[in-house]
Amino acid sequence: MSWINFMNPPLVLGQKLLEGYFILSSLPFALGVLGNFLGILNTNKKPKQQEAPLSPGAWAYPSLDVDYLIANLLKDKKLVGIVRNHHLFEKHDFPCLWISKIEKENSVRPTHLEKILHWVTKTITHDHGLIFDGVEYLILENGFEPTFKFLLNLKDHILLRDSILVLVVDERTFEERQLSLLYREFRRISP
Repeated sequence: MSWINFMNPPLVLGQKLLEGYFILSSLPFALGVLGNFLGILNTNKKPKQQEAPLSPGAWAYPSLDVDYLIANLLKDKKLVGIVRNHHLFEKHDFPCLWISKIEKENSVRPTHLEKILHWVTKTITHDHGLIFDGVEYLILENGFEPTFKFLLNLKDHILLRDSILVLVVDERTFEERQLSLLYREFRRISP
């Protein structure tokens, strides 16, 4: 004969099962939060899309990871740079023209677009890679339309020399229309 337990009716047993189910169902969420916090289980991390060296042409690179750009995508090219953020390029050994209002050797004012173009036509020959960092600064100083026209002219000079032009850009600084025009002329590299 079984005894009826008035202190622990069947409802309590069902409640225990429900609590166990709740704990088990919230476990993946808790592990995801813990994994993201610790950086262990980051499943959203996408591999770099572009692994092969770039072919001649005009490109836009929406990242400041210039080390990856130089080491992997431009590894077999003779490099030159037109840069605003010269600290990103200091450890690399190639000629750079610094875009600045400060008068210094190898620097050019951002409003002197013709001097930048002249430097490029003197410096770039066949099979070069030109990294252009500072498009946003040129737009700030000259406006979008004059800067974009300058970039198209620069692109044409690079293409005539069968070389590569890579614009290092921050997409957040462009309006939607400007970004559309930019990507129409400069193929986007997936960072």
